[in-house]
Amino acid sequence: FGALDELYAAIGYGGLSAQKAAGRMKEEMTRLGRLERQRAEQEAMQASVAAGETVYPSTPKDSILTPRRSNSGIIVEGLDNCMVKFSKCCTPVPGDPVVGFITKGYGVSIHRQDCPNADPARRKPEEEGRWVKVAWADNAVGESGYRTSIEISAKDRDGLALDVAMALSTVKVKVNNLSARSQPDGYATIYLELAVRDQKELAGVINKLSQIPGVFLVKRAG
Repeated sequence: FGALDELYAAIGYGGLSAQKAAGRMKEEMTRLGRLERQRAEQEAMQASVAAGETVYPSTPKDSILTPRRSNSGIIVEGLDNCMVKFSKCCTPVPGDPVVGFITKGYGVSIHRQDCPNADPARRKPEEEGRWVKVAWADNAVGESGYRTSIEISAKDRDGLALDVAMALSTVKVKVNNLSARSQPDGYATIYLELAVRDQKELAGVINKLSQIPGVFLVKRAG
């Protein structure tokens, strides 16, 4: 919400429950309290170093994520029952190293660690405290699947899209979208949106698609 009055109005007309608002406030206060403790510890450590003392930084208990069950399949450090969304720019799946970003009003956005948008060199200094540790839960690998995207580069020919569809049928993955585009230079690009259980299944799909005649590159989109 842009202003406190907007929050009150949302609760008033039923767009948001007071209980949920209180829960979100508690989560934010817990996170800010943890950051303040870490900041105080760092300042104390720097003072000790300046005084010539030998220091051994402690490891807070909440900095180690213990995998457990989660409705979203993701465990977020220091936050319980928070909203989680998987970023469309890198479409992470179980098995991918991931990192979380606390968005404004949309929960925690999950990125692959190799996503350009999660690159530490590109992070804004004022947003550093909004990047949090996340981990896949024990129940992350499920039958329902996680959406991800694949891009295929191949020599254009008749029947290419059909061969791709047949290959996907043999590996038995759900296809949410398949689009093909021919290039003027005689090559073609095929974009796929799939639902896979985990990184291992995705690797099997990529390997199967790579065996199609004329295909020279299969990679994850984003």
